[in-house]
Formats: sequence, structure tokens, C-alpha cells
Amino acid sequence: MSLLNPFERRSSITPNNYYPFTIQNGSVVPNSLVDATQALKNSDLYAVTSLISADIAGASFTGNTIFSNLLNNPSKLTNSFSFWQSSILNLLLNGNVFLAVLKDEKGVCSGLRLIPSNAITIDLTNDVLTYEVNQFDDYPSAIYEDGEMIHAKIMPYGVDTLHNLVGHSPLESLTSEVGQQEEANRLSLSTLKGALNPTSLIKIPQGTLSQEAKESIRAEFEKSNGGKNSGRVMVLDQSADFSTVSINADIANYLKSMDWGRTQIAKAFGVSDSYLNGTGDQQSSLGQIKDLYVNALNRFIEPLVSELRKKLDQSIGVDMSSITDYSNSTFKADIVSFVKEGILSPGEAKDLLTKKGVI
Repeated sequence: MSLLNPFERRSSITPNNYYPFTIQNGSVVPNSLVDATQALKNSDLYAVTSLISADIAGASFTGNTIFSNLLNNPSKLTNSFSFWQSSILNLLLNGNVFLAVLKDEKGVCSGLRLIPSNAITIDLTNDVLTYEVNQFDDYPSAIYEDGEMIHAKIMPYGVDTLHNLVGHSPLESLTSEVGQQEEANRLSLSTLKGALNPTSLIKIPQGTLSQEAKESIRAEFEKSNGGKNSGRVMVLDQSADFSTVSINADIANYLKSMDWGRTQIAKAFGVSDSYLNGTGDQQSSLGQIKDLYVNALNRFIEPLVSELRKKLDQSIGVDMSSITDYSNSTFKADIVSFVKEGILSPGEAKDLLTKKGVI
């Protein structure tokens, strides 16, 4: 509340407080800042996020020519695919993506600039929403009005109005799964190292050995049975009893939790686990799996398209044919069917095939 205006209602929030998790000393802690590169060190998270972001980035925008051209070439710094893949990755990993609308000297939209979430502070004063951008790289500090900032978000919810304007990533639901995978991966590495160099035990039946004597016996044994002698027959005298420490079978069963974690990660993002090299649903046809996948993509496409329509133009849409029919086989089959049924003439069909780039 301002001293100059006691009736002013103001609140602000920085979305980086709502990143899904952080990794501290090998443990996953929810609801704290995390670098996206840390999350992408998990192979299953990398697989599903790269798959979704690449497919959406490959789609093209439709609608008003001025705005569709802008969105299909949004940045002078990088190509369209890379720009939109980075934007979608922000949406997936952070639950939010911020795109500043750039304008030329005439006030006409000339492009978009991806703003890191940790450089944004959202301010709500008397129901007026603004975005404060703190300086980063060579980008100066600035304050953008609501209409000048594309803020797409997924699963926005919270305890008040301002918190309801901040999105939440699917990663928030995966805190325990990612933690278990980290532990399982660490245990797998330890198991592999143990398999290559198993823990061994030498028992000396008589006498109490000093630390120096133990170290001497250990060094001599490793010298005699390591290096060039690895794999050769061991020869021990009667004063020593050699054995190896086996790995508990329960540990091997625990390692299977990685498969369970993979399924949970796919579930959180709405993708069939067959896309992550899992077993998937063996009863589902390829068509059904593709339809389920496209439906999963819509949960990430719609928040972005809805925001673009609100801030730029209502005609904006997304051509998803590159996702659903990459080879144009379905499109060609439909065109042939329409000609046979008399819905299209051969000339109209040829024009459509030419416009689509099929011929």
C-alpha cells in the first residue's frame, strides 16, 4: 500500500520461486529454483521434453498474414524452430514462458524476445498487470504492460489472484520419482563398479593383525592378482581364506524402480511410455497411440495459442499436420477419396496438392 495512495492495492511475484525442484546434495527439494540444465540431466525427462518441444516447434502458425509471418519468423537472433523449441521447453520445465513483444519505430510488432523466468517480476496494482524485466545479458531493464508481454502458462493456480497468474510445471508432480531415479542411477553405477571390481574378503584365521600388516597383505594380494594377473588362477597358502561379498538380490529389484519412474514421467506429461522406450500399451494400435500423443500436445499448445490470440490477433492458429501427418499420406488419401466421391475435381485436387507441397 502506497503512502501517497492509501487505497492502492499492490502485490508482486517472481515466477522463479515456483520452479518445480532443486537438487541439493543429491536430494530433490520441491518448489525451489532449478536450472533447466539440471532437470535435463535426467534421460527420461530429456526424452519427453525434447520430443514434445521439437514436435510443437515444427508446426507452423496460421491466420492473419501479418501475424502468422511474425510468429513463423519471430526472432532475428535464431531460426524459428530453435526459438519455439526454447519457448516450449520453458513452458514444460518452468510452467511459464515470457515473450516480450518487440516493436519498430512505427509501433508495429517486429518480433518476439524470450525473457528468462528468473528475470521477470509480475506486478499487480489495482488490477493492472505489468511485467518488470530485470537486466540480463545485454537486455536492458524495462516494464511491460500486459498487452506487451506474451505470458503462456500451464496449470495456473494458487491461494490468491496473483498466484493464479503463475503456471506450474508437470515436474512438480514428479519430485519423488526424480529423486528415486537419482538414487537408482547412483546405485546402478555403484553396482557396475562393484561388478568390475568386486568387494573381496581375505580372512587370516590366527592372530590379530596391525593396520600395517593388513595394508601389506592387501597390497600384496592386489599386486599378485591384479593388472596382468587378472583372471589367472589364484594361489593362496593355508593361512588365508579368500571370498567375495555378493550383492543383495533386493538391490537388483530396487533398480527396477527406474522403469516405474519412467512410466510416471510419461504419465505426468501425458505421453505414452512407449515414446520413452518403455513397453507401452501392447494392445493399442499405432493410430490410437498417435491420437493420444496429439491430445497430449494440445495441453501445451492451447495455452500458448490462447495467449497469442489475446495479445496479438484472434485469427492465430497452429497447423498441426506436420505432427499428425508428417509424410502427407493421410492428406493424399483424403484428396483421392474426395475426387472419387465427386467432392473435388481433379483440377482442384491438383491445386491443393501443389499448395501443400506434395507435388
